[in-house]
Amino acid sequence: MSDELLRVNQLNVRFPVMSRGLLRRQTSDFHAVKDLSFHLNRGETLGIVGESGSGKTSLVRALIRAIKPSSGSAVFNSSQGQVDLCQLSDKQLVPLRTQMQMIFQDPFASLNPRMKVGEIIAEPLAIHAPASRAEHRGRVIEMLGRVGLEASAIQRFPHAFSGGQRQRIGIARALIMQPALVVCDEAVSALDVSVQAQVLNLLADLQAELGLTYIFVSHDLNVVRHFCERALVMYRGEVVEEGAVDDLFDRPQHNYTRLLLSAIPSIDPDVRLAPLSRASLGLPIE
Repeated sequence: MSDELLRVNQLNVRFPVMSRGLLRRQTSDFHAVKDLSFHLNRGETLGIVGESGSGKTSLVRALIRAIKPSSGSAVFNSSQGQVDLCQLSDKQLVPLRTQMQMIFQDPFASLNPRMKVGEIIAEPLAIHAPASRAEHRGRVIEMLGRVGLEASAIQRFPHAFSGGQRQRIGIARALIMQPALVVCDEAVSALDVSVQAQVLNLLADLQAELGLTYIFVSHDLNVVRHFCERALVMYRGEVVEEGAVDDLFDRPQHNYTRLLLSAIPSIDPDVRLAPLSRASLGLPIE
């Protein structure tokens, strides 16, 4: 089996821009992701960083086909063999959904408030792996234990849990089908700092235990340096720099990477924050 799980080549995502007024019509396209290429190895954690609007979420949603790419390829080494995710129909994607899952940013908005936790986590099983209620219940309880929650949680609703616990529920739902690829889209940005650390440690433990591969989207460079092995820096829909996180942080090559790094506060309160300006680096003022 190849060590490479995913290879993306010249991926583009465009959204139609509509004119305002009574007679709305498409006037142009917004190019959210531009000719983007990279690869991802099995068991790796790849960070994707950049400001809001840089194209991070559009990229990962295109990869798991929550939106359809405009052009390019994304070759995924699935359990059924190599497939180009960009070329598959919605029907052809159904059996692959179990192998690609997403953990969302808002742990409350991503959970149905009218469903009990046991029903939420078991929903992928009901769709993709029909079995008896007892079998599903057993797998749900096992997964709750893996994410650090009690079995009694299955009878409670999401509002009864803290933000960190809700994100653990979201993680359990994402992992219940044992996916190969997990996309974490700002998965800890809505959590308190101490809870962030707990969830990141949980994700690392689950990766080691289950052999998971992560794409980790974040605007928090400190989290990326702690959690990821390699990172892509996105700016205006393009990758402007790519490499091992230590190289990116210690020896940035692109001015946009330098701009992002200059805005990271020091843990030393006596060190003054001195972010660089776009003008001083020759970057457009937005």
